[in-house]
Amino acid sequence: MSLRCIARCVVIVIFPMLLTGCGSDHTPSPQPSIKTVDLAVGGQTVTKVRTAGNEVVLLEERLTSLFEDGPQRTLAILQSDRHSVQAYTPPAGWSVVDFALHPSGDISAILTTAREVRIVRLDSKGSIRSDQPFLDPDAPTDPFFNYAGGVKDDTSLQPAFMHDAARLAPLGESLAVVLRTGRNAIVAYRLDPDADGAYQRSWRTLVEPGASIFGIGLTGGSFDVFGQLENHIRICVDVDGETPATLAIGVVNAQEFNFTFRAHSDYFGEPIAATTGVLLTRVASDNGRRLGSTVIDTHDRAELHGVRATPAGFALVGRVLSEVRSDGSGWNAFTALLGRDGTLGSYNLVDVDRGDILFDIAPLPSGRYLGLGTTGYVQNPSGESISEAAEPLLVVLNTDGSLAQNLGYVGGARHNQLTTIAALESSWLLGGMVNGPGTHSGDNDRQLIVADGFLREGSNLPAK
Repeated sequence: MSLRCIARCVVIVIFPMLLTGCGSDHTPSPQPSIKTVDLAVGGQTVTKVRTAGNEVVLLEERLTSLFEDGPQRTLAILQSDRHSVQAYTPPAGWSVVDFALHPSGDISAILTTAREVRIVRLDSKGSIRSDQPFLDPDAPTDPFFNYAGGVKDDTSLQPAFMHDAARLAPLGESLAVVLRTGRNAIVAYRLDPDADGAYQRSWRTLVEPGASIFGIGLTGGSFDVFGQLENHIRICVDVDGETPATLAIGVVNAQEFNFTFRAHSDYFGEPIAATTGVLLTRVASDNGRRLGSTVIDTHDRAELHGVRATPAGFALVGRVLSEVRSDGSGWNAFTALLGRDGTLGSYNLVDVDRGDILFDIAPLPSGRYLGLGTTGYVQNPSGESISEAAEPLLVVLNTDGSLAQNLGYVGGARHNQLTTIAALESSWLLGGMVNGPGTHSGDNDRQLIVADGFLREGSNLPAK
């Protein structure tokens, strides 16, 4: 097999930082008498938060350069004082890549190396209930379409280019696991726990066959700001609250770098006319039956960064290169809303200021949505370099996912991101970072690849 790495020019001028927060006179709300969440994470960022009752669990991540192994994440359980955590750190050589929070308060975490996977179940205090290797003897025989070469490893449970392609979703006290394997196939599993928390497999479903995948390299730069070099390999997962629940699995089709649409069409006999966009597949949680796949045609190069269940179905968010502009703008955020039956209801661009990206979305009782991400950045029009200057983005979206209002969330120095949102009682928790790097911030000093993360209750937001 041959390894083909496609490099893109990354020469860019770093633009000055804007600290106006999009012109908002954002006024903090009065502090309530109960303890509010206000967590500062020095030197790291917050990438995911989930809640169950009063329990709050999050992932903290130390940013790594392109020349270091990653991800380097820590699972953290928020304590009753609402500003400290009980941390779970994986064994040496393993990475925590995702977690699921169960109704009981137990937490499942998935750990990976470059080739191996294991599942750990913790109680609500962070004590280990079970820790077991995840094995799949069928993975080496999943279908593979060798369209143009590339690299695969039939004996690995993670793809050759990364080991951050494993995701979890809670199915009550059971667990959905979704992997992109070393054969580049996407496979979903249901695991059911015994009385001690150890897991047994209930079903296995091939979501997408394997196919050729290529790497994206850089001609310069030291940090991958939005994970764009690996986005075409990643998977996004969520599960709805129906009985039985439906598992939704999203993956992007990126021309030149993967063959998601073509392999799907060839294997399942479902022609896809689009050449760029996203494929969302729904799987029944009780028996693993594939319920159908939906194509979101983004028309232009796109990245998928989030899939979240909504009362009506599922919402997808990311960014799309709507227009290549000489000033480095032209990237817009996108939303796509699907019904429970997989019908595509709407697809909209969200254009606030120069470059925009949405990482997460949450439904509001009114039928509208909160979307969050980053705005005001620029990117080399002929490459991958992203500016150090970028503002946090927090918006209200209409019922069709179009932009209704920019809430003008005020950020801090350097690069800002709002990455994750979760409901806590009647309020919202927002996680992200300030003082983050751009593509070239650490070129001469790796110590500048650093950020200051946070998890806090959002003030002046629409009610949960």
